[in-house]
Amino acid sequence: MFYYKIAGITIRVDGDWPLIGQGRLRAYEIKDLPESGDGCEYDVHYHIQQECDVIAMPDAAQTVEVNQRLWMNLKNGNKAMVDRILAFSDRILNCIEATADWSDIHAQLCREDFSGLDKNMRAFNVIGETLPYALLKRNGFVVHSSCISYRGQAVLFSAPSGTGKSTHTRLWKEFYPETLIINDDLPAVRMMPNAEGRLVPFAFGTPWSGKTQTNLNANAPICAIVFLKQAPQNAIRRISGGEAVYLLMQGIRKPVLEDLMQDSLEMASKLLSAVPAYELSCTISREAVETVRKTVFPDEKLND
Repeated sequence: MFYYKIAGITIRVDGDWPLIGQGRLRAYEIKDLPESGDGCEYDVHYHIQQECDVIAMPDAAQTVEVNQRLWMNLKNGNKAMVDRILAFSDRILNCIEATADWSDIHAQLCREDFSGLDKNMRAFNVIGETLPYALLKRNGFVVHSSCISYRGQAVLFSAPSGTGKSTHTRLWKEFYPETLIINDDLPAVRMMPNAEGRLVPFAFGTPWSGKTQTNLNANAPICAIVFLKQAPQNAIRRISGGEAVYLLMQGIRKPVLEDLMQDSLEMASKLLSAVPAYELSCTISREAVETVRKTVFPDEKLND
């Protein structure tokens, strides 16, 4: 068994846990938890079973199908996500069943020769796929964005893939080496107590960080979220209300089940109530970085 802490949540992983998953999570591993007895506390328990010959369809009370995935409310009160190998096939590729609070998650994965998928990545991806839903039940969520920490405060840069989020944050790192890239694709956000005991949004690194695999086991309080769009000139404006909610929801993994969707909307509202949101029309340039820096950190002595 292995223990990890991600976004302040302690998870335990049992079962078939290949080395590649262990390696990508190594920076988040907890090595001093006892195997049993007092002190062996964890928030989410994963049991991963690979190389299954036959996976039975769960007994669902409600099923919704989106993009060949079946989302289920089960008759026993649990949740399930089922992927089939082909839309017209009865053979199940993956079956992931979780308790209603996503504290106990069992994953059955079919044999590698049935799926053609690399088993070394599948278990790692199971955790990355389901942890956002466990976070939703624990005052947090995951946002598709590139997140930096600049002088102890986090800024989320969100935009559709290909807009230039990663390039923009790399420019921060280039021009201001003290900048940390907490996560380049899927940082977690959680409402956590600050030094004064007040709940504020913090950004956390996670091991799931897109093509660059750039992530740190680090966190910082969020001071702003910036939505990027490409433009021939740099300009920034503050946004709020429905416009900000709409843009933020584009970057949140959208669960189909009603309770998870409601949790997503509530977390989006909490974040936007706590920090300012901006839309940055930008080129990929130092001027774009400075446009954000002068807006988000107005009290800083700037060396232009």
